Amino acid sequence: MNKVILFLGIILICSYGLSAQNLINTDRPDQSDGTHIVEKYLTQVETGLQFSKFDEATTGFDNVTLIRFGVTRRFEVRLLNQYSVVNDSNRTSGFRPLTISFKNQLCVQKGLLPKITLVSYFRLPITISPAFKGDHLGYTFTFAGRHDLTQKMKIYSNLGINRDQESTDISYLATLEANYNVTDKFSSFIEYFGNYAAHTSSTNGMDIGFIYAFKNNFAVDLAVGSPTMNLGLNRFVSFGISARLPR
Repeated sequence: MNKVILFLGIILICSYGLSAQNLINTDRPDQSDGTHIVEKYLTQVETGLQFSKFDEATTGFDNVTLIRFGVTRRFEVRLLNQYSVVNDSNRTSGFRPLTISFKNQLCVQKGLLPKITLVSYFRLPITISPAFKGDHLGYTFTFAGRHDLTQKMKIYSNLGINRDQESTDISYLATLEANYNVTDKFSSFIEYFGNYAAHTSSTNGMDIGFIYAFKNNFAVDLAVGSPTMNLGLNRFVSFGISARLPR
């Protein structure tokens, strides 16, 4: 935990005084992948803490860090690292298998056709911590869409396919989010997210949250929600920071 706090503090210090550019656009704290591509040759770091209650006897903690690098105006490469703790009758902790990700803008918005970006994730079959095995290659392919209804109101949507890294089962995901810019630097959202599979019950969740940009290249965020739309049964709260680093 001390390492996590230290890392967050380093990002805060590094982000102070960075040169101003376009307002930062992040892929957190919602469940949807956005369509924005990080500017060419720039690096963006997004990290956050999530506290979860899965049921009456099980709680969890996650620290997720996403590093994004803009390769071209339409393409970025990403590296995702996740440290997890699960508390039930026992305590399980460790790093989950490393994930390599790519993001490629396919088209811009034209009338009713939204801006569309393809986001791919590859979870490597490498076990960093024995507690969280990665026996197979896991992947997720998502078509992320964004439709600007007005200057302040945006609709985000995701449709994707997912292969579980342990069971190799295939499932499908969908999200729908309404995002409203209260001010130029403050936005709020409400979001539906679901997961569907042939041989298991589907899950339907909802969350709400906000993002506030203190500076053009530094933002904080907060989200609360439930993966079953039942805050009494299971719920989560997450908060994080994002910083775009200079060249």
